[in-house]
Amino acid sequence: MTTSNALMPAVNLLTFPPMIDSEACRFLLAHYGLSYREEAHLFGWASVLALWHGWTVRIPLLYGKHYRLAGPQQIAEHFEKSCQPMQKLIPADKHISDEVALDWDRLNGTFGTAVAVFAYYHLLPHRDIMLEPFSRGMPAGEQSFLKKAYPSFAGLFRLLLRLNAQHASESLAIIRSTIDDIDRRLKDGRNYLAGDRFTLADIALASSAAPVLLPQGFTAPLPSLEQMPPEMAALIGEFRQHETARLVSQIYHKHGHSPGTLG
Repeated sequence: MTTSNALMPAVNLLTFPPMIDSEACRFLLAHYGLSYREEAHLFGWASVLALWHGWTVRIPLLYGKHYRLAGPQQIAEHFEKSCQPMQKLIPADKHISDEVALDWDRLNGTFGTAVAVFAYYHLLPHRDIMLEPFSRGMPAGEQSFLKKAYPSFAGLFRLLLRLNAQHASESLAIIRSTIDDIDRRLKDGRNYLAGDRFTLADIALASSAAPVLLPQGFTAPLPSLEQMPPEMAALIGEFRQHETARLVSQIYHKHGHSPGTLG
């Protein structure tokens, strides 16, 4: 969980806030009950700071006290070793834990990447609605830089994510097939992906699906539904009709994090 400015924690989560992995880390730290301060920076510069603080370019980075943990998987692996049995996100039952591992790889990996490609393809051309979310909570100098360098910033994302019409179409197909598959799994009345217990798989689903569902409680900086381009807004409306959306809403309601302390 995060804390007020009056009780500033000694642990920092260095992020580019819109990243799906940043949202997954927020879920994890709320679940494990760790107080932290989110340190928001521009993509690229955040990796330079991660190299300074954690000897890695990978973000998000949890650092301070005894921590130098890069990415949600490292955070989960670290805290799973010491948390109470009922708090564990990776069940002791090997059959279930293997299923959770497969779900994590698929949902945080393939599905999460598809969501990022699809969302950025549709959102990056709209500088007017993306400047504020991309710089929310960041130092004033970085906000000013983004206003001047937005075309180059967007170009970097287009290059790294191979943003083009074909890749966006392929990513949309992955999103739809994944949601349809989860809908089928939920038909047996289970409360979570692995049955009746909240696991790492549910965090992967909620954090990866949130940008195309915008559930209540989703605090990562993205445009509101009313601000979304028409095609993006229409698809969000479509995805919200699925049983998967109900599960994601439930996860945010029961296990979501509070808005973070940024600075």
